Amino acid sequence: MKSVSQSFEVATVPPAAQNVNGFNAPFEWRLPVIGLCVFVGYYLAAKVGFALTFKPYPVSVLWPPNSILVAALLLTPRRIWWFVLLVAFPAHCAAQIQSHVPPLMILCWFVSNSFEAVIGAGLTRYLVRGPIQFTSLRNAGIFCLCVVFAGPFLSSFLDAAFVRWNAWGQGSYWDLIRIRFFSNALAALIVVPLIVTWATNGILTVRTAGRARLLEACLIVFGLLSISFAVLYKFGPGADSALLFLTLPFLLWAAARFGSLGTSTALSIVGFLAIWSGSLGHGPFSGGTAEQNTLSIQIFLIVLSIPMLFLAAVIEERATGETERRESESRFRIVADAAPVFIWMAGVDKLCTFFNKPWLKFTGRSLGQEMGNGWAEGVHPDDLQKCLKVYTEAFDARKAFVMQYRLRRHDGEYRWISDQGVARYDSNGKFSGYIGSCVDITDLIKKDEALREFEERVVLAAEATHHGVWELDTTTNELWMSDKARALFQFDPEVRLDEAIVQSRVHPDDRRLRDCAIKQAIETEGEYALEYRLSLPDGTLRWISGRGRCVAGKHGKGKRLICVSVDITPQKEAQDLFRLAAEGSHLGVWHWDEVAKTLTWDGATRDMFGVSADAEITIDTFYRALHPDDAERVKQTWRHALELRLPYQIEFRTQRTDGTIRWVDARGRGYCDEAGKPLWMSGVLFDITDRKEAEHQAQQNRDELSHLSRVAVMGELAASIAHELNQPLSGITSNAAAGQRFINRGNVDLRELHDLLGDIVADGRRAGDVIRGIQGMVKKDVSAHRRINLNDVVISVVHMVRPSAMLHSCEVGTFLDPDLPMVEGDPVQLQQVLLNLIINAFDAMGDTPFSRRKVVIATERDADGFRRVSVRDYGSGISAETRDRLFEQFFTTKTKGLGMGLSIVRSIVESHGGKIAAENADGGGARFQFTLPASAKTSAA
Repeated sequence: MKSVSQSFEVATVPPAAQNVNGFNAPFEWRLPVIGLCVFVGYYLAAKVGFALTFKPYPVSVLWPPNSILVAALLLTPRRIWWFVLLVAFPAHCAAQIQSHVPPLMILCWFVSNSFEAVIGAGLTRYLVRGPIQFTSLRNAGIFCLCVVFAGPFLSSFLDAAFVRWNAWGQGSYWDLIRIRFFSNALAALIVVPLIVTWATNGILTVRTAGRARLLEACLIVFGLLSISFAVLYKFGPGADSALLFLTLPFLLWAAARFGSLGTSTALSIVGFLAIWSGSLGHGPFSGGTAEQNTLSIQIFLIVLSIPMLFLAAVIEERATGETERRESESRFRIVADAAPVFIWMAGVDKLCTFFNKPWLKFTGRSLGQEMGNGWAEGVHPDDLQKCLKVYTEAFDARKAFVMQYRLRRHDGEYRWISDQGVARYDSNGKFSGYIGSCVDITDLIKKDEALREFEERVVLAAEATHHGVWELDTTTNELWMSDKARALFQFDPEVRLDEAIVQSRVHPDDRRLRDCAIKQAIETEGEYALEYRLSLPDGTLRWISGRGRCVAGKHGKGKRLICVSVDITPQKEAQDLFRLAAEGSHLGVWHWDEVAKTLTWDGATRDMFGVSADAEITIDTFYRALHPDDAERVKQTWRHALELRLPYQIEFRTQRTDGTIRWVDARGRGYCDEAGKPLWMSGVLFDITDRKEAEHQAQQNRDELSHLSRVAVMGELAASIAHELNQPLSGITSNAAAGQRFINRGNVDLRELHDLLGDIVADGRRAGDVIRGIQGMVKKDVSAHRRINLNDVVISVVHMVRPSAMLHSCEVGTFLDPDLPMVEGDPVQLQQVLLNLIINAFDAMGDTPFSRRKVVIATERDADGFRRVSVRDYGSGISAETRDRLFEQFFTTKTKGLGMGLSIVRSIVESHGGKIAAENADGGGARFQFTLPASAKTSAA
């Protein structure tokens, strides 16, 4: 409630300010529009509030300006709330002055009104965490709590205190609180949802609605106006109060069909008709005093509005959830139909409810034929019972299952299918059935059978090359050996073998190693390769190179270990002799068996690579010990030496387990069989770390000498410029002095003066040619100092670095002050400054994830009148050790940097009368920023 002289106004943003997120910098062109809408909307709302006042009691049933201001704050970004409140103040003053309110009271009311609006809008925006929309019960509850209750309630105490302090108006302190609270609470319920819903999606809804929906909306509005006019205007105070509920069907209609938009519009119609009728002395709320009638209308509308807002929010929330569910199902069906596998779904009754298009295309049947248990008609009769049993048992236990069966294709051929199913649950954890996917594995099974045939042929080939082949069935523990393998292990052809018997032939010291390798291969279905010794019955000791692979049994039943054994005793004896010779010459010795894929190192080689004496050596051990920068080169040289029968010689770095880097020189030679197939390769290693360090030190000394030489050339270049410019400048000075003497003499010979000026021009051109020649060596062109816009410089540099930014996967953003004053400077040099800083920013984010690689360039004007330009990256930042030396000459943190970039940047900025600094930015990364005066006192660069 409001008295005519006690109006509490705030500002508003009408539907022009529709989207909270639509205000993006720069948006200054929108501010005048927003300000005009706030001013006009507030002022007109005040007039409406005055018109809805009951006479003669000066009380306003609801005061729209306060709610319009709340709506404006809800719809605009927080950063312009000050502007909204600022433009509301003149409208506030204009409305109150017409009511002859003292200036101090006007100011006090504006303070309390602003307090209410900021409290309500601020709490709502904080709790909703985004733009307010009445599309969920939570949002509607937050709105009622913050805007309808908290804002009016808290500000009522402040407002009543202001009224009593200024001795303005009538009524006690608590009466004023009640008037304030009910008036603004009702206004918040009626006005704020109306503005917010129409500003956010109302206009778009009207534009996109069809004729039928627009006609339905018109019927609701017409019916509601008719019923409301009859009930709230024509019927007198003696009418039955039950007639007030005649408007309820239309309100429910609006809520059910048009959600919060329809509800807020319908409530505003009922509310304003009720207040207008009561203010004219008509309707059911005109039988008592003005104060009684006012309170009755307020309670009626508040009790009516709150449930309707909640109902509309619940309806929209459920409608949105249903729409999302349908969209989710539609997306699933689209994805399922596009998947390269067969997908099915079953309900809680075990009956199938869905098959995707690949399944239907495979079977050649319709969805109706496959639904329920129809899919079982395509399963091979021999597999059907087993298939149904697996499916039923897994379904009852709510467990995942995998099964294989034959399914009839559309051409009548039965194909092997691997079917995998899992239980599915809804969002509440309730069991909803099963979902599964199937893959045609017929080709895989055929390949498996072909592999078995191939293995048989491999055995024959191995026998021909004197390799022993044997196979272990892990299920029965039975072991089969070829004749060559039995000869290697000295088993008679009639002896029945198993793994324990074969293990008894292995040397006691090697049994554990072989047993672990075989068990690991079986458990992981992988491979093993190792060298071990045999202690044979005739007392001889024989070295064996063994290699094997574990594969799945037929149709996935059991596992088989297929192995090859080769006698490498002669090679081992040769290696021992070679190792003895190498140990005497401090060389590392290595040996690679290409057939068994085994690598052997002696003690010196292990030491070079930092591998312990008892560690297992494999080719992966060698690869892991290589320096990352050399690994690919070494692997390529290794393969070329084996495959092309070339000498193996290469220098590379090893990275030991303790982090130290060692340089080695590796040399070797490979050996092949008669067919040219590589058999093995042996070689030696030299530790050349000391030699490489000496070479590196020598290279550093050469680089330092080269660097000092370039510095000397820079000095010579400066002296050359001075020498070349001396003569033309001296000529210009002499000719100019002669011209002055002619003028001072009084008798000026124009011909002589013309010749003098010609000489000056010629000397000036000579000086210009010298400068342009030097410029041609350094850079293409140098422009003179002039008044420039730093924003234009930033934009041009951003265009230049855009390709480099794409190569570095960096995003370049700008925050430019549109009102930045001009500065005096050299645009080319300032471009060079920005280029250096931006390129450094790209380099600083080399280890930053792609999603965080961003460079932000900003311009602004500081409090001292200087123009500030900053370049911020999201790299690793500036370490404490380098912070004080960033701008020193020849200091750099880059491996290939010269240390001149930031030094040149500082000299250019200082030549423009500015300063440059660097700091670590909040949130990670570094920020380089320099300032320039509005009119720089430039010095010679």
